[in-house]
Amino acid sequence: MNHANYMKWLQEKLIPNLESKSVIVVDNTSYHNVQLNRHPTNNARKGKMLLWLDKRGIRYSSDMTKAELYDLIKMHKPQYETFAIDRLFADHGYTVLRLPPYHPDLNPIEQIWGIVKTRTAAKNVTFKLQDIQQLAEQNFAAVTMED
Repeated sequence: MNHANYMKWLQEKLIPNLESKSVIVVDNTSYHNVQLNRHPTNNARKGKMLLWLDKRGIRYSSDMTKAELYDLIKMHKPQYETFAIDRLFADHGYTVLRLPPYHPDLNPIEQIWGIVKTRTAAKNVTFKLQDIQQLAEQNFAAVTMED
């Protein structure tokens, strides 16, 4: 799965079949979290940081270092984060609820991933990709309702 395929599936399959007032819950998979208008990273040039701050009307001092500017960006970035799927769902009258990363109580699949990873690691003696794939498939097949 990638972002383009996920967006296509949302537009063609999910959204046309959603009932009104549905809640869309997503985890932190990378293709759920593609950002529009990304903020500069700490590796960005100082000019790019200044431009990002200027576009948002965020005040800064002309003598601030690049590290200080990045701290300012980090402080303000949450209010300017826009995710592609959030915009898509908003255009159709829905809101996205995001789960905290790797939260086993709110995202039970995390518990299954943990079980499969532990079982696979315990039996992995060759460290060859093909063997690990086979072990993982066996361990997924062995997951029970009790798990």
